[in-house]
Amino acid sequence: DGAGKSTHVKTLVDTLNSRGFNARKCWVRSPHTVAFLLWRFFVGIGFYRVVTNQFGFAVRLPAFNRNKYLRSFWATIEFFGVLPNILRVYYSLWRGRTLIAERYVLDTITTIAYFLDDIGFLESRTSKLLLRFIPDKTAFIFLDADYETIYQRRAPSFVEPRPFIDFQRTAYKIMSKYFYTLVVDTSENSIAQTSAIIMRYLGLG
Repeated sequence: DGAGKSTHVKTLVDTLNSRGFNARKCWVRSPHTVAFLLWRFFVGIGFYRVVTNQFGFAVRLPAFNRNKYLRSFWATIEFFGVLPNILRVYYSLWRGRTLIAERYVLDTITTIAYFLDDIGFLESRTSKLLLRFIPDKTAFIFLDADYETIYQRRAPSFVEPRPFIDFQRTAYKIMSKYFYTLVVDTSENSIAQTSAIIMRYLGLG
């Protein structure tokens, strides 16, 4: 969050469409449908943990990290909750569209892992099953930024708690090793520089 995904997704969609592609943005994350409702329910009954940013902005998360049965329950709910979104992605691909996913199943996996407070979830069977829903010929780009840069871009009210950002960065660095991934630190590059790197990587420069 705050690394520049939305900015560069828009640029990429516009560039592809100007070159004759039928490009669209898609966005798949967590929690989904039933999982979201369960999140609100468990927070409502007081079954949650709290993470807070420097400005006192608090996020309440269901305390499913307390035992393995709850962790398994949440992961299962999330898995089935994300399937309709995945089907919509494949439907768009079937219609001949080129999709630029600002977030997809890698983000779902990372968010589930954070809710469970378990980085080991990245190696779980559920995680590996979700990875099977990545379409063939997918290009992977990881836009990273250090917390200080994100803080400057999103403060004061919309900066996420540091533990959340740190967890995301760790998870994405781990998963970027699973695939041939372009990694760009946007805290060290301007928007134009980052865009040029992305375009060259995709053969569009």
